[in-house]
Amino acid sequence: VEVINGTENGYAVAGDNATLTIYEHNKPIGRFEGKIGSDGKAVFENIQGGEHVAAFAQVFHEGMSFGSNAVVLEAGQEQANAQVQVFDVSYDASGLSAKTHHIILKRQDNSVLLTEYIQLVNPSDMAIGSKEKDSGGRPMVLMIPLPKGFQNFTSSSYFEPQALGFTEESFYDTMGVPPGSHEIIFSYTLEIKSGTMDVTKKISLPTSHFVLYSQLGENKIQGLGDATGELALGDGTPSEYFVLGDIPAGKEVKFKIAGLSTSVGNKSSWIILAVVFGVITVVAVLRLRRPENQTVSV
Repeated sequence: VEVINGTENGYAVAGDNATLTIYEHNKPIGRFEGKIGSDGKAVFENIQGGEHVAAFAQVFHEGMSFGSNAVVLEAGQEQANAQVQVFDVSYDASGLSAKTHHIILKRQDNSVLLTEYIQLVNPSDMAIGSKEKDSGGRPMVLMIPLPKGFQNFTSSSYFEPQALGFTEESFYDTMGVPPGSHEIIFSYTLEIKSGTMDVTKKISLPTSHFVLYSQLGENKIQGLGDATGELALGDGTPSEYFVLGDIPAGKEVKFKIAGLSTSVGNKSSWIILAVVFGVITVVAVLRLRRPENQTVSV
């Protein structure tokens, strides 16, 4: 296991703890522990490879865990290499921002489905952590407010479900934010209880480009002025869109959905966002967490 510190003039990795977990058919079958030497490496010996066997390395640097990609271990293989990039940890989240934040509204049964896409940017060469803890002692690193009464939360790509926490009007990630740009996608529903629905969405990060898309047909969005235009999203459904542009952190985006009925509509599948936002290249994301929280589940 070779360790590289991606923070310029960062702390030495020698002495950092390392673990190597062996998986067979995606199930853990062994775990080994060691320390990083002065050469930036840890060597694990007598590891048996085989069909569908792989290894995953973790290195704990400055109290947070950094992982490698999975490394295939074939039978008879003499050596395998895993590389782990670590970063020094900063607790200053003031540099975090959203380059793009899009919300899509769509009818799903007796609810409105909201899907959010955020391009999260950490411009520094340090991982962003948090000293604020939840009741379980987990760091509350990235807090994202949600409209009151949200249900059926799901996420993809960036978040690991077991690392998330929830309040009545938000969710938060307990893993650190690595340097670079990261695509966040999540969705939730708001139950339709009357002919109108008031929605308040608080913006947690300074946002360069905010757009709201409505696939609600005859149900109109009020409170955001006239629609900027109309286009078809990935599933071909016509969509009004509202460009709000640059939005500071802490601002509340408020709007009303009018003309709703409580009758059950057609089921909707996940919205394919790549058609709207351009081709999103999904890359391996180094996620970070504090070692004492590895086994905590939500």
